[in-house]
Order: sequence, then C-alpha cells, then structure tokens
Amino acid sequence: MKRSYSRANMPDPPTGGSQTELPFSSGEVEAFWSRVASNRYEQANKQLHSTHIQRFAISVPRLKIPSNGRLLNLWSRQGEALPHIRARFPVADVENAEISRTMLEQARERFPGEKFRETDLQTLSYSDDYFDGILSLEMLEHSPSPQRILREMCRVLKAGGQLVLTCPSAAIEPHLWFADRFLGNHGEGPHRFPSTSLVKKMLRNAGLTLIDHRSTLFVPEELGPVHRLNPLLERAFQWFPASELGIRQLYEARK
Repeated sequence: MKRSYSRANMPDPPTGGSQTELPFSSGEVEAFWSRVASNRYEQANKQLHSTHIQRFAISVPRLKIPSNGRLLNLWSRQGEALPHIRARFPVADVENAEISRTMLEQARERFPGEKFRETDLQTLSYSDDYFDGILSLEMLEHSPSPQRILREMCRVLKAGGQLVLTCPSAAIEPHLWFADRFLGNHGEGPHRFPSTSLVKKMLRNAGLTLIDHRSTLFVPEELGPVHRLNPLLERAFQWFPASELGIRQLYEARK
C-alpha cells in the first residue's frame, strides 16, 4: 500500500515544543529521493524553475566565510547549489553531504572535481569545529531528528561560524498539495514542515544564535504576474502570524 506523507498523517510534536524524533526513518527519506531523482526531480524543477532557484538567490549571498574557508553544503542533492557557491567562493573547501545514493551518483558525475559524501541527515561525520559555514537548504523538514542534526551542525561549526538555512513553514502544507497536483512538483516524501517559532527554539537549543529570519516567496512566479507582489509582501509580512505564509523561510545563525 502506498504510504502518504502529508502533515495530517503525522502525530503532533512532543510536548514542550521540541521536535526531536519524527515518525519516519533516514531509509525512507533516502528511498523517496532516490526514486524521484530517477524520473521526476529534474522535470519538476524545470517546471518550477523560478521557485526552485530562489533558494540559491536568497541564501548563497548571505554566506560570509573566508574565500579559502571550509563550507558544508548539507543536503546537496544533484549539486544544484554548486554553481552559485563557486561563483562566490571559487577556491573554498566545499564538502557536499547528501542522503540519496542516486543523487550522489548524479552529482559526482556532473561535478567530478567536487567532494561528496553520504549522510543520514541525523549525524555528521566531521570533526568538531571544522567548518567556517554551513549552507542547509530545505533539509531540516526531512531529518528524522531535526534537533539532533542542528546540534550536529553546531558541533562541526567553528566558534563564530555561520549557518544559513532555508525551510518551509508548517502553514504552507496547502501550497505543497497544490504544487504537487497542479504545478508538476515532485512531492516531498517523508517530512514535517516546522513552524518558524519551533525552528528558532531548536536553533537556540542547539547552541546557535539567530542573527536574522526572513519570510520569503509568498507568491511563486509560476502563478503568473501576481508574483510581482512578492517584494511588497516580503516587506509587509515579516511578523507572526503573517510571516508563516512565506513559502520559503530563511534563517541566519552563528555559533
């Protein structure tokens, strides 16, 4: 029987607002993304091109690491962020970590000069105080242990190191339903979109200090000219609860 992964199928987070263990495994996440990597991922990203690449446009320019520093690209998928990263940091030591074995193979073929390794999105096989920065795009909602992976990110960051993270908010599950059915999206598989308040709490619990949070992408460009309202909406709706309606939430934190 096909398993549904909508938010409605999942139990509420544990009491106290902590999101520690979710009811899906790393194996289930890996299986889903390896499956869509083979037949749906690239096609869907072409159909939703502007929405897909917006994550790179808002996140990579935020990175402030030494030109030859160490950067972790956590959940690198097929390596789509690498051209954006390399345009800004051509000589940085970039480590790319990905859960899908199929996507790892695809990325290694496309970027043979880059470094890739497998991750379970719960632990990181790097030494303490190793990275100057971490870029983590649309990963947190797919980790079976989001609080644990944030603590891992804090552990491998150097003192003063920077985390730039994007993650959808819980309020946009209806957007996902619409995109899956009418805009050709590839689906999200096992996930739980956290509220912005929960992400901020988990960042604090992990030992990270929030520097900035921005709610972005209220209207996807694929919906037509109405997307031109985005700059106005992004300026106007930066407070709770209106900020929850931004499809992509951007967080910048430091250790």
